[in-house]
Amino acid sequence: MTKLFYDHLIIIEEVVALFEQHGIGTAERRQLLSLIDTTMHQEILTTILTLLPRKHHEEFLIRFHAAPHDASLLVYLKDRSVVDVEKEILKAANNVKKTLIKEIEAAKRG
Repeated sequence: MTKLFYDHLIIIEEVVALFEQHGIGTAERRQLLSLIDTTMHQEILTTILTLLPRKHHEEFLIRFHAAPHDASLLVYLKDRSVVDVEKEILKAANNVKKTLIKEIEAAKRG
């Protein structure tokens, strides 16, 4: 899992706690964490590109590809968006997290 500029906004301890609670093994846990990482990343990038004016998409993606960990990417997004991008990233991450928690709970019940 690559370090990304928005990682400080993502908290998945609730999901990881469910792994412990349901006795999910190391191999399955690793696979699930990879899926969570991919799902979060896709949802957050979709959110960012939805909020960012189209004329800035290419520049953002070039900068993101070159240095996905660079904290200045958040500044870049804040300067070019009319909404609070940080808040929207957090909201998207929380929505994904809620969905994942529901799916894990349902899978372990069924």
